[in-house]
Amino acid sequence: MEPSIKNKIVRITEPVLNSYSQVFFSRSKLLALFLVIISFFDYGAGISGLLSVIVANLLAYWLGYNEYYLKSGLYGFNALLVGLGIGLFYEPSLQLYLLVLISAITCFLLTVVLQGVLGKYGLPFLSVPFLAAIWIVSLAGGELTALNISERGIYVYNEIYALGGQTLVNLYDWLENTISGSFLKVYFYSLGAIFFQTGLLAGMIIALGLLIYSRITFVLSVMGYAIAYLFYSIVGIEFNALGYTYIGFNYILTAIAIGGYYLVPGRSSFLWIFILLPAVVLITISTQQIFLVYKISPYSLPFNFVVLTFLYALKLREKRIKKLVETPVQLGSPEKNLYLFSENLKRFPMAYPVAASLPFYGEWTVTQGHNGEYTHKGDWKHAWDFVITDEKGKQFKGKGDLPEDYYCYGKSILAPADGKVVEAINTIADNAIGDVNTKNNWGNSVIIQHNDQTFSKLSHLTSHSVEVKEGDNVHQGQIIGKCGNSGRSPYPHLHFQFQGTPYIGSPTRDYPFGHYMLKKADRYELKTFDFPQKDQIVANPPGNELLAKMLHFIPGQKFKVEVETKDKSNTFRIKNKTWHWSVHTDVLNTTYLQCEKDSSRAYIYNNGSLHFFTNFTGNKNNPLYWFFLSLYMVPVGFIPKSKINDSIPANMMFDGLLKFIQDLTAPLFLFLKVDYDLSFKKTEDSLFSEDIQMETILTKSIAGKKSSQYRIHTVISEEGFIELKVRDKNSELKILCQNELK
Repeated sequence: MEPSIKNKIVRITEPVLNSYSQVFFSRSKLLALFLVIISFFDYGAGISGLLSVIVANLLAYWLGYNEYYLKSGLYGFNALLVGLGIGLFYEPSLQLYLLVLISAITCFLLTVVLQGVLGKYGLPFLSVPFLAAIWIVSLAGGELTALNISERGIYVYNEIYALGGQTLVNLYDWLENTISGSFLKVYFYSLGAIFFQTGLLAGMIIALGLLIYSRITFVLSVMGYAIAYLFYSIVGIEFNALGYTYIGFNYILTAIAIGGYYLVPGRSSFLWIFILLPAVVLITISTQQIFLVYKISPYSLPFNFVVLTFLYALKLREKRIKKLVETPVQLGSPEKNLYLFSENLKRFPMAYPVAASLPFYGEWTVTQGHNGEYTHKGDWKHAWDFVITDEKGKQFKGKGDLPEDYYCYGKSILAPADGKVVEAINTIADNAIGDVNTKNNWGNSVIIQHNDQTFSKLSHLTSHSVEVKEGDNVHQGQIIGKCGNSGRSPYPHLHFQFQGTPYIGSPTRDYPFGHYMLKKADRYELKTFDFPQKDQIVANPPGNELLAKMLHFIPGQKFKVEVETKDKSNTFRIKNKTWHWSVHTDVLNTTYLQCEKDSSRAYIYNNGSLHFFTNFTGNKNNPLYWFFLSLYMVPVGFIPKSKINDSIPANMMFDGLLKFIQDLTAPLFLFLKVDYDLSFKKTEDSLFSEDIQMETILTKSIAGKKSSQYRIHTVISEEGFIELKVRDKNSELKILCQNELK
């Protein structure tokens, strides 16, 4: 098939299919196909639902609404539900399809309006547009005399026979007789009711589709239903009728939304299902009594009310709790959200939005850390003092009688992160060695505001060395002054602290550095969002120009990639020898590398000091996948013999039965792990003297035991290419990536 024709088909069908799967917060095409088939178990509902989806998506396209939301099915799933409901109630006719058309348009407009209103508060519109539209039709139903109420469902066996002959009738009988317990029956009825179906088979197919799409979603569907069932039993309410009244699915959808979609799946999100579902039950029962007066169903009102209320309440928190986190970027399945977040939480802790670097270059020693023995006490306990020492641990040369004898004196002090200068003191004289100035305790200081709650203060700078003034905007790594001996400072050193207010003397904040190198014997280890300790030697290596250039991916760049394989164990499965990649940005302004052959993507984050690959989507039999793994985290500045440790999300390298089992247990514990170890090598044996050589070791382990390992040798050349050699026991993959503009 021609690529242009294929693209047109995808462009037309993708929004329609995603409108079906979005009912379960998914974009799975396989689940969508399951749901399309189920919707046609009642042909009237199926036709009306499909017509409604097409109308809503065409409106979104013609009126120029957001293409991302259109492709995701977000503009169509509410209209789908309305179409299914109306098509089930009435017999097919011209008047019915006119009503479906009007209802779909109404529902779409309500979707857009509610997206705008609720979106201002960071809230989803869920199925609120469906509720409004279906209630409008239901309340007007008594006056729609040209429409005939559907009699489908009265003669069930006749309809089943017409749909699938005697074989389907026999299957229906077998299911009804085999699944005799009310617990399972009502579970399947409740799942089917989401698509306005009343048979067991529909619910069973949906359950199978959920299990294939997402193990966590399947577990949550059972869990939400079971908790509601238990609560009904405890308070003595008849449960069986739920399968026939189109409200039992409220418990299933609430569990999926809270437990695994809008919150990162975990023990805390699962716990809140237990807390919230009894409230959903009570709201369901009470709204049934109210809506009975108007002879209409509350449908998904309890689900919408509880989920929106809870999500809005979470947004009003002053502190972000690490164990109950809203999904930062929606990847389309609870498993992907969990695996990615569990690893990226270490890289980008939500509690620490400012990733500060050390305020100097080179190696410095911590002479006093948090809760120090001298001055870091009480409200000012979260601070550091830094000096430079020689190989013997001495801070000065000679006798150390003069400030100039100290190795750190006069060294450049840097802004730890981007921000605005709110205080700059520059005129206090340096002390003689051993003397202190208690009148001007902090000496020459600079305070920088990084956000509304985070300020950094750099103190004891030398007189008249401060290069910034109040109101200046500074960037990370910019020189702001020189290390000195002013204020309460008996010998030259840098005092550094984070604080929550912009004043000299403000209490300190318990806040980490975003990244730094820690010296350990004969090597260096990268620490991220950590706290230097007393007597540790820490370093902030200056950025390497070649690394910074080669790892700075600019939208519009194109790369030609040559591949060679010696694949004895069929590890890599890469057939093509030549590939082409290009750099793009998405609607969230995220940069990514994309393969032009199959649209596989490697997502990039670069803060100027560290390069991260944050996620990979697409075909793993693609050199881009190994490029992603090889350069998963690389500091732009490095020290020879330095070592970087990280973890890669388990779903990136595990598949099959192990991955299936891990998905089921992932919210509770992870037994699959992939360790990433990167080390920089000496470059004397390089073809070009300025080449950078690195070795990456990827180690897969199961329950703590190593299962396999890959070694990757990387050369970043000043000639403008990146070369990777990936090896396991029996295979080798060579990737040569070069900018096509070179």
